[in-house]
Amino acid sequence: MKKHKKITLTLMSLTVLLLILTACAKENPRDLADEPIERTEFLLGTIANIKVYNENSEDALDKAFERVTQLDDWFAMQKEDSEISEVNRQAGIAPVEVSEEVFHVMERALYYAEESEGAFDPTIGAMTSLWNIGQENAAVPDEDKLNDVLDVVDYSLVELDEEKQTIFLKEEGMKVDLGGIAKGYITDEAARILKKEGVNTAIIDLGGDIVVVGNSTRGETEPWRVGIQDPFTERGEIMGLVELADSAIVTSGIYERNFEEDGKSYHHLLDPETGYPFDNNISGISIIADNAMDGDAIATAAFAMGVEKGLTYINEMAGVDIIYVTKDRKVYTSENISEKVSISDDSFEKAE
Repeated sequence: MKKHKKITLTLMSLTVLLLILTACAKENPRDLADEPIERTEFLLGTIANIKVYNENSEDALDKAFERVTQLDDWFAMQKEDSEISEVNRQAGIAPVEVSEEVFHVMERALYYAEESEGAFDPTIGAMTSLWNIGQENAAVPDEDKLNDVLDVVDYSLVELDEEKQTIFLKEEGMKVDLGGIAKGYITDEAARILKKEGVNTAIIDLGGDIVVVGNSTRGETEPWRVGIQDPFTERGEIMGLVELADSAIVTSGIYERNFEEDGKSYHHLLDPETGYPFDNNISGISIIADNAMDGDAIATAAFAMGVEKGLTYINEMAGVDIIYVTKDRKVYTSENISEKVSISDDSFEKAE
């Protein structure tokens, strides 16, 4: 029987929609423009959108996008001349000297792999390459091929040399895929560049990894209102709100990148232990943190853990919060964020 496949790739965030409200009609000492300076480009395999609300910030916006493009070239596993591709080509052969940025992100990725006991694993590249989720040729891999790569998905087989700034994958066939953390780092870098250039009110959205700079345009002490996407409807339909200022929110969900084969849907969040997508009750997840890089890795780990264990994991962290949306329309939040999350759709229920 011929297989029927339907591929869905969400280019903008399906989990979080940023509600940009107009400024209050009052004096604003931040020199905000009447309309944001905005640009959208296809980078990092997704839609990258930056809005800057300060006047005369065109140069700052240019520099932020230059930085995003540069880092995309270094981190992308799909680009043959990227630093990560060279690390993967030299697996089992030799260490590869990399840039300070790539080394830093790899180091941080291994930290979260260790902390989450492998729930987040940056060596999942050999597995993601078989599935190709998000690409036109996405398909369920041959089981034998999938079993063959399970042994090389092991973060403990990565060797870092801080002095020489090298990464070495000890086993042939290993592949690093930093997609679960690098996009967050790149989002943070865009925000850093904007701030360096004097921007104090902006939104950076790299395919659902969002950093809000400063407070909203409604006033110096007014937070941004971030809408939580309804995972069961079209993009733009929200089921709740959370208020944030000068922080990051990172999203992930089973509908973000997926494909259908023989009537069954497969999402992009793969279990390093089995090689197949995680099968739990979570539909969407949002991590709120000081920076998007940490939020990226934590989101993957918390999704893998499931709601109960994930909430315990997050509640023990300083400066990190979580919002879970489950398939049965329940919304779970970590302790510190609970009062800042409001549900606007009666079909969802905020769990106690």
